[in-house]
Amino acid sequence: MNSASDPARGPLAGIQIKPISREERTMRKKGVVFLAAMLSLVFAARPASTDVGQAPPAADQRSEAAGGLAEKQFADAVTLLKQENFADAIAAYEKVIQLLPGSSIAQDARYWIGQTYLRMGKSGEALAVFKKLLEDYPGSPIVPVTQLMVSRAEQEIEAEKARAKKAAASEPSLIVDPATGAEFRKVHTFSGKSDVLLGLGGFFSPNGRFLLSEKTVIPLDGSEPFPLTDKEAWRGSWSPDGKKAAFYAENAIWVVPVSPETGRPSGPAKKVLDGKYVFQYPVTWSPDSRKIALPRRDDTTDGDIWVLSLEDGALTRLTDEPWYETNAFWLPDGKSMVYLTRGQRFEIRFLSGPGEKPKTLAEMEVGELLPLSPDGKWVAYKDRQNFRLLRIADQRIFSITPPEGVGSFHSWSRDGERLIFRRSSYEYKSLLRIGSTSGGPTFELARGIDLWPYQQTWSSASDRIITHRADDNELVMIPLSGGAPLPVELGAATGEKSKPLAFSPDQKRLAFAVDRDDENEDLYTVPVTLDEPGTTGPPVLVFKDWDRRQVFMQMSWSPDGQKIALIHKGDIWLTSATEEKRVQLTNTPEIEGGPKWSPRGDKIVFNSEIKEGDTRLRVISASGGEATTLMTPSVRHCWSPDGKAVTVVSDKKLLNMPVDGGKPREILGLTAKGSTEQVWDLTWLPDGKRIAFAAEPEKARGTSSLICVASIGTGETVELASDDTGWKDGFFLSPDGKWISYYTDQFIKTRPASTIWEVKLEDLIKEKK
Repeated sequence: MNSASDPARGPLAGIQIKPISREERTMRKKGVVFLAAMLSLVFAARPASTDVGQAPPAADQRSEAAGGLAEKQFADAVTLLKQENFADAIAAYEKVIQLLPGSSIAQDARYWIGQTYLRMGKSGEALAVFKKLLEDYPGSPIVPVTQLMVSRAEQEIEAEKARAKKAAASEPSLIVDPATGAEFRKVHTFSGKSDVLLGLGGFFSPNGRFLLSEKTVIPLDGSEPFPLTDKEAWRGSWSPDGKKAAFYAENAIWVVPVSPETGRPSGPAKKVLDGKYVFQYPVTWSPDSRKIALPRRDDTTDGDIWVLSLEDGALTRLTDEPWYETNAFWLPDGKSMVYLTRGQRFEIRFLSGPGEKPKTLAEMEVGELLPLSPDGKWVAYKDRQNFRLLRIADQRIFSITPPEGVGSFHSWSRDGERLIFRRSSYEYKSLLRIGSTSGGPTFELARGIDLWPYQQTWSSASDRIITHRADDNELVMIPLSGGAPLPVELGAATGEKSKPLAFSPDQKRLAFAVDRDDENEDLYTVPVTLDEPGTTGPPVLVFKDWDRRQVFMQMSWSPDGQKIALIHKGDIWLTSATEEKRVQLTNTPEIEGGPKWSPRGDKIVFNSEIKEGDTRLRVISASGGEATTLMTPSVRHCWSPDGKAVTVVSDKKLLNMPVDGGKPREILGLTAKGSTEQVWDLTWLPDGKRIAFAAEPEKARGTSSLICVASIGTGETVELASDDTGWKDGFFLSPDGKWISYYTDQFIKTRPASTIWEVKLEDLIKEKK
């Protein structure tokens, strides 16, 4: 966890961003494994100045060595903390402090010792750590977040005094399904260092001695897990003979020989197919372990099922359909397959062999195909979140509702007579995190509360954040200093089916949409206050029968809060914020999108799609007239602070494009920092001298992203939130420019241990025959 307070650590190097499809984002979210998070520290030690000149080279080498050891200890501490191995995490942080006392990384380590005490429920110890850190380093960039943690620790101390401690109820070893009488028996518990079941949950080795979770091999005898490969790898799966394993790494498919007795590699891994393989579902093996089936994905093919021979490298195409096919499972005969196709509806299909016509076994609006039974008689799948079993012989479907305490379906026993369920100690959650624009570590806001933080609004005083609760999607306001979220009461005025969209710039009105029976929406605004969060008057219909083409955000408030620009049927319209007074600005065959008002309120910039892949960045006067094309194709952009130009990314530079004519002006070069022009979320800070943006590091494509602030005058770039090495989808800047908030999705440990359960198939379906 490098600190952005030291620009020598956490440089912007090798950044490359690409647009992310909904499907890719879903794959990424399913594949996040935060225990694999690694630091990207580049520590530059500076020898102390003396009267006799620079320190000798040997001193430099010793300092560099100490920096490397400190980085490694910090990385170890990160892993231990996320495993909730608190004592060892604190010990690892303390070693960092011993190696480089007083350094930025040592300050970060002291901060995280305080955070660790908070997570242990030792608020008094945490408070002492934070106060001492403030006392020792009053001018450090770590001060803002540490001050907030002092408030948080004090609140926790008061809360601990008010609540009684309750001992956690012990988990039973037998759970009986009340609907069928089926008995679910706990057969294994993963705890401590073995409790790393993340992502898709892993695969049992054929001999039942190991579990392969992504790239981590977990021995079932309780011994310490170990990596299958040193590469950043995902989606590991065993071959049926137990002598090989396949995984994704470096955008390719790899196969490595393994020992069935030890689970460890018995030879070097071999790349068997290049492409774009990261977070797709794992490859599946033929019964003889000589072939793998995969949804091929490269520059020429995306989504059809192919078979790769591991003996001669031959590729055979099995499907050639317009939809996306995935999750192909072999039946025991080695010829037949069951796979999932994802088109307008999801279908589970049976293919009797190459060249044969597939047969549809089941269809659903959205779902997921799960492993087949080893005897090939049963298909397990999800219809939305509902678990189903399909008997291939007669295509009969059984709906299964497992007891809550056993988790979700994982796999089958080797004889196919029992189903295996997994209850992970981790849950996949969306987190709201806060960081200072001065640098330093981040902290989680509203820890332990389920949020849907993909829309965030800062209060004008920069002391509160408004976002959505996860369970009911209601708006809540969260104090930056901690405390329980306050609901923003909208129900009585807006109705139960309202969808809050955006607050006006002065935060005195809220725009929300209500679904119509024809799948369009009606757009309303309602007066609100954030002092006692809620409405202060009745809502007003401002745009009836709104067709935004099901795009998430297609509206923008004018700076004075008097008008709203929106996309309706692919064109730009304006309406009053207090009455339905609609005016059409564009009337073109192109599809417009993403309208943004200029800070001066006189113009609107937007994207225009001529045809698929052919886009323009355009600007139009808010009073009407012809639109002007600024760039082809459209690129990531934002308004300049004075509203006279649009800031864009082009050819590894940030440019200001004058909206009233004139030549573009380069304001920041990205090449020197090893970055590309592919960045997103361009946001100017209030001082007009710095710009923030998000970027993806070259060495961690698809798994990590950066938030950076660059000075236009000096070109200096500082990485923010550098202690969070995961994927940060988007960020929001506080009005005073001192804070950033962002959302990230991670597996969070919520139980002491993960458990594996078994149930007999015949018992599970006996009431459903």
